[in-house]
Amino acid sequence: MYVRKSLIKLAVVTAIAGPLLSAGDVRADPVTELKRLNDRFNEAVADHDADAVLSLYADDTIWIEQGKPAVEGLAEPRKLFEFVTANKGDVTHSIDTLFVSDDGTLAVMIGSVDAKMESVGMDATGTYLFVLKPSGDGWKVVTDMWHQHAR
Repeated sequence: MYVRKSLIKLAVVTAIAGPLLSAGDVRADPVTELKRLNDRFNEAVADHDADAVLSLYADDTIWIEQGKPAVEGLAEPRKLFEFVTANKGDVTHSIDTLFVSDDGTLAVMIGSVDAKMESVGMDATGTYLFVLKPSGDGWKVVTDMWHQHAR
């Protein structure tokens, strides 16, 4: 479901991500661009290209992994994506909900994850949440929070 929400409905996220926003970074068609970002994520993982996945992230991304404190930067995402790509992982994101602020300076993408890595015996599902902001070359993930579902 793709939904355009008012800033009031995004108050909590805006309070968290407010310092990350810049009024000059507004996109013409954010929904299309955000769907394309998700496609590029899936394509990069399918191509086993960790650098291409990481190119979708801001350098100061806040990474929130289950069971660990939040960290800033690309070191932890790099570890995960290099592990996934080195093990020929098949990770697919689908978008379940997409919120874009009325002024186009903030987006929240929530979706499902299917992760399979035969070499390590993984066949899992999960949920992810991206906070995104526009940048000069498209949208960038500025916060990535995810968890694996219990079986």
